[in-house]
Parts: sequence; structure tokens; C-alpha cells
Amino acid sequence: MGTMEESVRVLRDHYPPLTGIPEAQLLRLIRTYELDPGDSVTFCSEQEECVFVLSGEVGQHNDGVETLLNPQSTLTRPVCLTGGDVTFSAKNPSILGRINPARLDFLLSWESLRADTGIDDPFQRWLSGLNNPLIFSQLPLENAHEVFRRLKPYTAKAGEVIFDMREDAKRFYFIEKGRAELWRPGLYDDELKLTKVLTTGDYFGEEALVTGGQRNARIRMIEDSSLLILEKRDFDELINAPMIERVSPKVANAMLEDGARLLDVRYEDEYEMEYIPGCTLVPLLELRERVSELESGSEYVVYCHSGKRSDVAAMILRQHKLHAVSLTGGIRDWPYQIEYPE
Repeated sequence: MGTMEESVRVLRDHYPPLTGIPEAQLLRLIRTYELDPGDSVTFCSEQEECVFVLSGEVGQHNDGVETLLNPQSTLTRPVCLTGGDVTFSAKNPSILGRINPARLDFLLSWESLRADTGIDDPFQRWLSGLNNPLIFSQLPLENAHEVFRRLKPYTAKAGEVIFDMREDAKRFYFIEKGRAELWRPGLYDDELKLTKVLTTGDYFGEEALVTGGQRNARIRMIEDSSLLILEKRDFDELINAPMIERVSPKVANAMLEDGARLLDVRYEDEYEMEYIPGCTLVPLLELRERVSELESGSEYVVYCHSGKRSDVAAMILRQHKLHAVSLTGGIRDWPYQIEYPE
């Protein structure tokens, strides 16, 4: 079986839309599946997905019909999945590649914007170094330019806690060079757990800035590092305000009557006390890991208790190219039907 880098090269050589995207971005975009003869994998695709056969031969099983696929038949014209379950079974050692077209579309537009700034432009170099530029996906390019202009450098020491639980949120951070630990409490307890190691090109601190509340995590530097800091007032002006669309209960109710979906991002314990009928429960702390469960073509009305957590959730969904609005006042101010489980 080949390496992930070899799979990226195969796709680049045969699928023109990928040629302009840096390899580091492609490695995060493409998911690969190595199959031995007789192995199978089933994709449950609520969002549109493109599947490529990078090597070998597989059978695609859909509604009882098998179609044989190989690199020659899929590398230039991938299999597009638009809903339902589709199974692929390997006839010989095979590798499948899977891409989300909406994510690819964003990366292509982002790379175009990067190219427009000039090769030697410091702004372009900063953009190229971001591991996940999704936070800018719904913003005008001039906002990203202004964010870069207002960033302030900061030297952090190994072991330094940049912020801790229950502190007021005052800044947004980019790691220019170095590494940091992200510690979060469990979903149903307060014990802090190491959930991620952040590295050069990552950013952190946006959630509490969106809610206007206190920090719900701890960031501790692993080594001496260089950070870039954006003050809260600049975050609010350049990122927060353009990213979040808030609606009143009256507008939200009209959207639901027109077919929008309702998403509850509170804890399960809160849901079990009361909820708005027709909602789907995905607690905010699980949303990033479960965003693939949501339908890309749907509108979402997001609610929590008062509207703070739903602001964060709406921002996360918009970063993933989902249309989402935050319910002002949450369930607390909802004047329509509410269910109270016994």
C-alpha cells in the first residue's frame, strides 16, 4: 500500500482542481482508506462527498447493483455521493480517497485570494502558514487583511498559562511558532483533560470571545513560543460581527415553518428538563466532531439557554459552509411551544 503523500501526488497528477492547493492543506482535506481483498467500507454521506480509487479495483454497491471501479474510471471523474449509504468492496489491495467538495471549494477560493496578494507579501506568508483558515471562510478579504495588520507579537515561555478556566476573554491568539496544550473539562464533570496539542499555524481563544463570557479551557505552552494576538475589540469588529447572524424568535419560528432545521447545543441534562419540539441535540462541546452529521443543504436555527452558546455554534457551522443562525434569547425567551419531559 502507498503512503498518504503518494496518494496526494496521484490525485494531483490526475485531478486538476487539486493542483493549486499546497500539499499540507491537501493532507488535511483528503481521507484515505486502505482495503485488503474482500474488505469493504460503507460511507454514510449526508453531505456531498467525492470518492476516488487511488489504486486497485473496488466494487461500488448501490441499491443491489455492483459497479467495478479503478483509478482510470475515477481519478478524473470521481464518484459523487449525495446521500444515503454506499458500500465499496475491494477486489484486490486498494486505496480509496474521499474529499468533501464544499471544503475543496473553499480551499480553492482561499488559494486564489492568497495568490492575489503577491508571493513576497507578509500577509500571504501568514495566510499560507495557517493550518485551518476556516475562520475566515465567511469574511471579506479586506477583513483578513485588517486582522493581520492589527496583530501584535508576544513571546510566551515554556510552561506559561496563556489563559485559564473562568477568566474573562480579552484576546484571540495565533501560534506563529511553537506548541501549546489545550485542556478542557469533561462534558459532565469539571476535571480538566488534555484534549489537543496546538502547533505552529493553529489559533485559539475564539469561543469565549464570541459568547462574551469566561474561558472554558486552559492553554499552557509546551515550549518557548511566538504568538500573535488580536484584541477583543478588533475580534468583535472584524470577525465576530460578520460571522454570526442572529434572529428573533418570530423570524426563527417562520424559518422552521418553512423547513429549517432546529439544533439544540445545550447539555443533555438541560435538554431533559425542557426543549423546543423538533430539535436535534448536539452539545456545543461535541459539535466540531459531529458537524459531518448535519446536512449541508439545510438551514439551521441554533439555540441554547440564552443565545450565547448558540452564537459559537452558528459561527462553527458557518465556518463549515453550513447556513446557520443563532436564536436570540435562546429557549429562555422562546414564546412558542416548549416540551417538558416527565
